[in-house]
This record gives sequence, structure tokens and C-alpha cells, in this order.
Amino acid sequence: MHWSAYTIFSVLSGVAMLGAATFGREPARSRAGSALAGAAFIAYGVYVAEQTTGTWVFPVWVFVIPFAALARLVLAMRRQAAGRPRRQG
Repeated sequence: MHWSAYTIFSVLSGVAMLGAATFGREPARSRAGSALAGAAFIAYGVYVAEQTTGTWVFPVWVFVIPFAALARLVLAMRRQAAGRPRRQG
């Protein structure tokens, strides 16, 4: 397997999306979409890591999603620690 930054971030993005689907409080349809997208990111990252030749395309979102998920988690934890209710919307 050849693990590059692209494949690693693809898998990390998938894990972040699966975490959001598992621990989020969004509606079931939104969580299901996150779970499917997360599984797709992981599968694509592993698939490309196993290839020895070819050109592969990765969306810029594979680099954004892990940090956005981490920021969202930190903000939710701060709100919970401050005793403020979760924002609806």
C-alpha cells in the first residue's frame, strides 16, 4: 500500500464523518448521509492506497472535513461546559 497525504486525509475525513453520524444529534436522514459519505471516503482512500499506477482525484474537502469536525466538537463541548443549550438550525 502507498499512503500519501491524500489517502490519509481521505480516511480521516471518513472517520470524522462517521463520528458525526454516530455521535451527532442531527435528524436520522442527515446522520445516514454522513455515514454513507464517511464510508465512501474511507473506501476510496483505502482503494487508492492499494493502487500502484494511475491518476486519482481527491476533492479539497478531504483536507477540510477533519478540521471542521474537530472545531465543531470543540465548540459543542464548550457550550456544554458553559451550560448553554445546543443551537438549533
